[in-house]
Amino acid sequence: MPRFKPSESLCSVVRSLDLLGDRWTLLLIREVVFGTRRFDDFAAHLGIARNVLSTRLAKLVEAGVLMQEPLQAEGRRQGYRLTEMGEDLLPVLMSLMQWGDRWLQTPETIPIRIVERATGKPLPALRVRNAAGQVLALADLDWEPGPGAGNPLMAPLVAAYEAQRRTGPRPVPEAVDEDTPTPVRRKKAVKL
Repeated sequence: MPRFKPSESLCSVVRSLDLLGDRWTLLLIREVVFGTRRFDDFAAHLGIARNVLSTRLAKLVEAGVLMQEPLQAEGRRQGYRLTEMGEDLLPVLMSLMQWGDRWLQTPETIPIRIVERATGKPLPALRVRNAAGQVLALADLDWEPGPGAGNPLMAPLVAAYEAQRRTGPRPVPEAVDEDTPTPVRRKKAVKL
């Protein structure tokens, strides 16, 4: 694929990663989801350099993922909260947590269980579903070019898809239990 600036790409994955694709950004979003609001608390919880923290927070505010709001009535200190755009990242964060629990942890090392507040029951595994709520596997999906597919930067991706489509159906993977994020058994958690 040719070199390009992420801002020039029409690929939603490229644009999303350009905004969210570094470790600190996703950890900041996780912190806000868990209730952190203050700059000093972000710095303390994450061990992030203050200049890096300031840059990441400013980028998320400018993009519309976070907004600043007064922490107290007099409004001298500002905190951060998710905007609607930021709240739309909740399934992304939950999926990353469930994926990490399944593939990088053992059942004994899972640090946080996500539960529904009203019932206390764990969330079911987040899966790709159709409009009727049925879980879809990769073999159930198809792709079609969108309005931006004619862009030269998308051409290699569209060509690869068309070549794959001509070779016939993909093999169907083993069925998975659609509602249980079962951890894969490992002797030890993966250390990164």
